[in-house]
Amino acid sequence: MGGDADATAQIAARDRKLAAAAQLPDTVVALANRLEANDALFSATPGILASEPLAARWYLDLAGLTGKLLPKLQPGWEAAGLTLSPETLADNCAVGRAVTPARLASFTNWINGILSELFPHAAQSPILALCTVLTLVGARIDGRVRNSTGDDAVLILKSLLTSAFTTRGMSIEAQGADDVWAAWQPATDLLQTKRLRIDSRLVCEFVAGGNRPDIKVMIDGVVILVGEVKGRTDLSNVWESWMPQINGHLQTWTAENSQAPRAFFGTIVIDEMINGVTRGGTRHTGLRAFASNGVLSAAYNLANIVEGEPAAVAAFDNLVDQLGASLS
Repeated sequence: MGGDADATAQIAARDRKLAAAAQLPDTVVALANRLEANDALFSATPGILASEPLAARWYLDLAGLTGKLLPKLQPGWEAAGLTLSPETLADNCAVGRAVTPARLASFTNWINGILSELFPHAAQSPILALCTVLTLVGARIDGRVRNSTGDDAVLILKSLLTSAFTTRGMSIEAQGADDVWAAWQPATDLLQTKRLRIDSRLVCEFVAGGNRPDIKVMIDGVVILVGEVKGRTDLSNVWESWMPQINGHLQTWTAENSQAPRAFFGTIVIDEMINGVTRGGTRHTGLRAFASNGVLSAAYNLANIVEGEPAAVAAFDNLVDQLGASLS
C-alpha cells in the first residue's frame, strides 16, 4: 500500500536540515571564532568585510535584517552612501565578487549604527552573537527546505542506502559536485552527492537528466541495476503523466541495459498503480503489467521502508544484500 507520503516528505525535509546544520561548525561557528579573535563580533570594518567573505551576512543576521525587511530600510542605507542593497553586497562578498572599498565603508557605517543600538556594549557576549546569528541562519535553512521538495525521494534513497551499507560494515565513499571522492560520514551532504562507492567497487550513481536513470548501480563499471525514483505525493495525474513516463523510461533502459534489473522507487506505491485499475474501474497499464512484460524487476515503497513496514523493509534489505553479494 501507499504509506504516508507526508511523513516521507517530512523525513526528507529533516535530512535536508541536518545536512545544512552539519556545515555550520565549519562556516558560521568558525567565522564567529575568527571575528571574536579580532574583536569584531558586534562591529564591522572594511578590512574584516574584505577578508571574511561571510562577514557581511553575519552582521545582517546579527541585526535581524531579513530579505523582506531590508527593502523597508532603503532610505537609511542610501543615506549612509550605500548604492546597492546590503543583501546584494553580502551575496557578492560571499561568492568572491569584487566590492569597492567605498561600498564596504558605507556598509560598515550603516550596519554599525544599527548594531550599536541593538547591542549596547554591556549587553554584548560571544554566545549571544552566535545564538542570534544561528537563529536567522536556521530560519533561512527552513525556508530553503520548504521550497525544495523535488529531490526528496532521491535524498531518502541515498539515506537508506548509506544506512544499510553502514549497518553491514561496508565502507562508503561519496563524490560531490567537485568530483572528489571522500569517506562518507554523517555530516556528508547527500543533497550534493552524485555517487556513492561501496567497498571501492560498487558505485551507485545519481546523475539524472533526459532519459538517464535516476539511479544506476555499477560494479567495476558494469551496470547491474537501473531505477526510476519518483517523489510525487499526489495522485492527481498518475495516469496522465508520471506512470506513462515511468513506462517510457523502463522501455528505454530495457533496450539499453537488457541484462540489468530495472527498479522503481516511489514515495507512493498503491494498489491502483500496481494493478492499473482506478477507483472508477478504468483500466491502465500498471506496475504489475510492467513486470509481466519484463521491463520492471521490482518496485519499492520508500515511505513504507522509512516507516519500518516489515514487508517493505525486508524487500529493501534483500536488494541491498544482493548488491552487496555482487562484491563477493
